[in-house]
Amino acid sequence: MKLRHVQLIAGYSARHSVRGGIGLVFLLLSLTFGLIVAHTMLQPVELAAAQFAKHGREADRAQATERALAAITDQAHPVVSWMLTPGGSAEPDADAKAAAERWASYLLDDQPALLSAIFLILLFGWPFVLAFGAFDLFAGDIGSRQLRYQLLRADRSSIYFGRLLGLVLTFVLVLLLLGATVTLYIGLKLSLYPWSALLLWAAYGTAALIVVSLPYVALCAWLSTAVGSSFGSLTFASLAIGGVPLLAMFGRAQHEAVGYVNYVLPWGFQTRLFHDDPLQVTLAVAGCALQTAVYTWLGHRTFTRRDL
Repeated sequence: MKLRHVQLIAGYSARHSVRGGIGLVFLLLSLTFGLIVAHTMLQPVELAAAQFAKHGREADRAQATERALAAITDQAHPVVSWMLTPGGSAEPDADAKAAAERWASYLLDDQPALLSAIFLILLFGWPFVLAFGAFDLFAGDIGSRQLRYQLLRADRSSIYFGRLLGLVLTFVLVLLLLGATVTLYIGLKLSLYPWSALLLWAAYGTAALIVVSLPYVALCAWLSTAVGSSFGSLTFASLAIGGVPLLAMFGRAQHEAVGYVNYVLPWGFQTRLFHDDPLQVTLAVAGCALQTAVYTWLGHRTFTRRDL
């Protein structure tokens, strides 16, 4: 593997990935998904504020909006606390319930609540959007045998890591654009939070989404090299990303140990990236890094051994 070749291939891949049909669809899908989530979170606040202002319960619209947000946040506390409780629907013990309530208070009271809710939804929905941008990293070119022409100028390892790095750079740029768009949408639509707090939490949330994206990107790259078909790669990537949490959820009802299937992907610990305990955040980052390394190794091993 030559570092110069990796840099050239990564730069070319990042520059041209969004120009194709798949790249444009992924970019539009990402921004649309983020704005729909933001609008869904803001709409109840706006409707409640309009009701408060209509009945004259607050002096002006700004106060009505603050009152509406506070009321909705109070209603959201039990739901967010339940989402963050280990075991999901299982009956939690007192310590786990208290820890989940503190965690929910950190997200909804200490940080901008609307932005926290949006990031939690994006955290669970983004992997499915990501699959549409990563499934064809190698599959189409393997199926059409076009990679054979690149092997005349670069070795397999340089091609693999160059394309993978270029795809990661593309996702980073898309997530930065998505985070900036959602933050501006909230800040300009509802002037409820100081811009400093909004920008800091948005930067942290975007970084967390980037970290959690890495294992899914590596998984899609591995499946793309193994399947060698664009449609097959998208199918297997979607089944893997969606099937893991479903298998864990239904299998846990039969045997508690089946729930650990969630840890094959970040599903089992990705919410801890937004934890109030730095140790939990560190463990979640380490888990994402470990999974990224494993799937990257599997993908590179498959790519260097298969017939191109």
